Amino acid sequence: MVATVTPSPAGGPPIRERPDRPERPDEDRPDTPSTGEVVGAVLARSARSFLLNDSHGGNGDGPPGAPDGPGSVPDAGSVPDAGSVPDAGSVPDAGSVPDAGSVPDAGSGPSEPPPSKPPASGSGPGADTGTTPLDPTEQVHQSRVALRRIRSNLRTFRVLFDPAWNTSVRAELAWYTDRLGASRDLHVLRDSLVLHCPPEVEPSELATILATLDLALAEADSSLAEARASDRHAALVRTIELLAGQAPFGDKAESPADELLPTLLERSWRDAREAARAARRHPDDRHLHALRIRMKALRYGCETVSLVAGAPARKTARAAEALQERLGTFHDACGAAAWLESVGEASPELGPVAAPLQEAQLAVAASTRAGWRKEFNEVERRWRRWRR
Repeated sequence: MVATVTPSPAGGPPIRERPDRPERPDEDRPDTPSTGEVVGAVLARSARSFLLNDSHGGNGDGPPGAPDGPGSVPDAGSVPDAGSVPDAGSVPDAGSVPDAGSVPDAGSGPSEPPPSKPPASGSGPGADTGTTPLDPTEQVHQSRVALRRIRSNLRTFRVLFDPAWNTSVRAELAWYTDRLGASRDLHVLRDSLVLHCPPEVEPSELATILATLDLALAEADSSLAEARASDRHAALVRTIELLAGQAPFGDKAESPADELLPTLLERSWRDAREAARAARRHPDDRHLHALRIRMKALRYGCETVSLVAGAPARKTARAAEALQERLGTFHDACGAAAWLESVGEASPELGPVAAPLQEAQLAVAASTRAGWRKEFNEVERRWRRWRR
């Protein structure tokens, strides 16, 4: 090719223009990570967060493979940049996918449990690499958040994995997330009853309701301890240890992340949009909870894609998180009101105390439900601005 020489408009030296050149193929762009590198980095961080936090009573006696020490790592906070993902050569091919029989069959797992409210602070697809001491209740919460993020990414980007392996692992993640949630949700309920206790309820009266709740908490914690001691949990930990090192990807994971990942996220947006349409027609707890689940999946997916898509994906994720938080508070208040109603029916002597507490929770639900449409519109605006 011959360069073109253009006279300078100011009478100075001529300007030498470089000829047009074709774009380099993807294999000549070492700064572009593969899809497997990006998703693998997110899965590894969440897997390490789970292994650090899923300890027995928070005393440092964690599951096999968990690092030593009393610290806990929240599955939120720092977002790894795209340059920090491992070398493309470390992404295994489809032949390295472990046999689906290494984890219990998908049919043995329970149906997907409704996720609980996410952490109020921090965001991002991975755990902070520092250690922060947390109490056992918070460790349960962070373990659950880490599992939800892993499971969500496995679902959103499932074409990157062997289908049988992916389905089986997600079923096991759902099983243990359910066990963690039984304890976590009761702690959230307890905190909400204390926070929103109306002034006409005396502390001693509230204590009678909390005593009933504490019995359920003890049962949930006992069930969680049994789950942690099971062979099924040990098998799940081995699978998560695999994700903490090198996820078993198929051939599609070798595709450039900036080309494939946003495309794989399109289905999450369509699911969220359909859930919002249903919630507009029937804005009850069931439909708004379904929307919340879709918002969580969209948020986690956007946080992963933000490693290559940057600010537009991060802004969409933050908008989805804001709506998820609102709907989470609404769902928790509805659940608390239903629990208090059941307490009054089962123990009529507690009815006079449970009734005003229930009214307070219903008021919280009503106040948080208002405004969800506006927040969804913001999610939609951010998405369309990014993906137009």
